Amino acid sequence: MTPAGTMRPEIERVQKRALLIGIAGILACAVVVAITRDIGHFFQSYLFAFIFWNGLAIGCLGLYLLHNVVGGNWGVVIRRFLEAGTRTLPVTLILFIPILIGVHQIYRWAEPGSHMKAAYLSVPFFTGRAAFYFALWMFWGFRLLKLSSEQDRTGDPGQAIQMRMKSFAAPGLLLFVVTASFAFIDWIMSLEPDWFSTIYGWLFTVGQTLQTFAFCIILLIMLAPKKPFLGLVKPQHFHDLANLMLAFTMLWAYMSLSQFLIIWAENLPEEIPWYVRRFSGGWGVIAVLVALFHFCLPFFLLLMRFIKRNPKYLYWVACWMIAVRILADFWMIEPAFRQKGLEVFWTDPLAFIGVGGIWIAAFAWRLKERPLLPLHDPRLGVHPVESEA
Repeated sequence: MTPAGTMRPEIERVQKRALLIGIAGILACAVVVAITRDIGHFFQSYLFAFIFWNGLAIGCLGLYLLHNVVGGNWGVVIRRFLEAGTRTLPVTLILFIPILIGVHQIYRWAEPGSHMKAAYLSVPFFTGRAAFYFALWMFWGFRLLKLSSEQDRTGDPGQAIQMRMKSFAAPGLLLFVVTASFAFIDWIMSLEPDWFSTIYGWLFTVGQTLQTFAFCIILLIMLAPKKPFLGLVKPQHFHDLANLMLAFTMLWAYMSLSQFLIIWAENLPEEIPWYVRRFSGGWGVIAVLVALFHFCLPFFLLLMRFIKRNPKYLYWVACWMIAVRILADFWMIEPAFRQKGLEVFWTDPLAFIGVGGIWIAAFAWRLKERPLLPLHDPRLGVHPVESEA
């Protein structure tokens, strides 16, 4: 079977359009900065855009590791999506460079002697940790990808390669959870260096995993009526993925509420300003929307079996989840800069579109390079070569 099969021309069109849109978004940001001469707002917007789109890349890696550890039919049909997302990590590493360039514009702690945590929050150490995170993620991800290619090529007699992938992925999953949590502490929680939460990094990791589930569900539903997925994707696949999205929705809500209740009960002056800023000046409206539509609505909908097994309904639930994840990231990140109240600048949507276009183009480029379904996997029921003939 040729890479991407009959879907390759369509994926290439998506790649080209996304790249053009991404370049246009970045150029538009440059024009706005040139007119306003306000580079600070650009870096604030860029950080928000990077966190969301890089979250999909590392979310794909996390789910790829998880599936190799626990198995299950749910991961087979989205495996190529997870692999393509993992292979975008070198691109997101490049996209991280503007954050290093604007580190003094973004992080208050970047000025020497500005805080008590200078031993940890220093520009060289911050840069070194980021390099370590990306190196570790790419090492584990690309090693698994190599084993996956070997499995496709050899047919994996006796499932020896699959067992090697499982053994290799297990410690990788543990390291991924730890490093991803520390990455979000470095990149986001340190925006307000006087505040801390021991659950913050885990909360963001769960949120990015949740949006990755939604992203994969959207892709699977779009491609299910087309070869090679036609006839292979069953309602049970959608049901399993929806259940996992429900589980991570509940986990995100539990962790968010736990953090809020602990800080509210302690009522300490060094902890409560984080929530005060996010519940006042217009930000409180977004907080209510996030509470209602990030948990309450999807929780209620995903309890219904007919929604989880119906691609038409599940598609809109997943799209909704992506939308509220964007809103949640914006609410958690931007009040660190805009403490007087809710403000939205032109660079916010433009940077988001620019970074997003580049990431989607990279994702499509990687997706088209390999068959859209794993070869020789008995859990598919039908050999993908036959289904695409």
